Amino acid sequence: MLFFVRIIICFGIIMLLCPAAGRCANPSGAGIVLSACAESDINNLLAALNAQGADFTNRVKTIAAAYVGAPYTPHPLTDEEKDWFPYRLLDCTMFVLFVTAFANSSSVQEAREHMRLMHYRNGTVGFNHRYHFTEDRITDPANRYFTVITERCVCDTGCLRSVSLTLNKKAKEGYLFGERLGTWTKTVTLSYIPRCGFSKSLLCNVPEVCGIAFVKKTNWDKGLIVGHEGLLINGDLYHASPQKGVCVVKQYFDREFCTSRWDGCIIFSLNQVPLPDHRP
Repeated sequence: MLFFVRIIICFGIIMLLCPAAGRCANPSGAGIVLSACAESDINNLLAALNAQGADFTNRVKTIAAAYVGAPYTPHPLTDEEKDWFPYRLLDCTMFVLFVTAFANSSSVQEAREHMRLMHYRNGTVGFNHRYHFTEDRITDPANRYFTVITERCVCDTGCLRSVSLTLNKKAKEGYLFGERLGTWTKTVTLSYIPRCGFSKSLLCNVPEVCGIAFVKKTNWDKGLIVGHEGLLINGDLYHASPQKGVCVVKQYFDREFCTSRWDGCIIFSLNQVPLPDHRP
């Protein structure tokens, strides 16, 4: 019951704060869907959040709830050099990035700038500079928007498992991205919470809002660790689901993780980051 109460409260806040709620209405009648909003409507929502004094955590909650019901798009970055912030088009990664960008912003223009900095190495837009791997994005010290916190979120780090591999490098030969990224590789080592033997009692100090990346062992020979990602909000999973075709919210650890297809999960923080004073 508490799960549904939280969702209702989030949608209620959105309806109260956003003057464009009617134009962006969810067909189901539950709040708005941010992907249906014009930029001016989102600017109004962000301004209202600022006026209410919403902190970063509550901004994440409100914006994530506003994406529930948004359609899933398999390849959202069709022409990134012209539009690297297609906030209406979601896959699992873009959902995490859009929410983080909007939560850090007071306007769509600011969110677009945050997106450039969090999704592209050194802020240089283009395929070769994009963070193609979640594992790269959340471990790169230069990317201040995300930090791996898995070890801080378990009561006993002895329950964790570790994996080390070279991103983009296949076990036998060649590269996952073929010639598109040239010979780019990066060796990473990550601890993860294994699904086998998991119990919620293993978790401690998990933030109200954070990111979650799902580990799939069958991906390792391909040169990647993570197969999916989303957000944990008060322990509930918000994610853009390719199976459902929309962005959904689930009571994940209570009901699904132990029987899921994933081998484990990595937890990372979403960080509040000011824009630099001098922008290119």
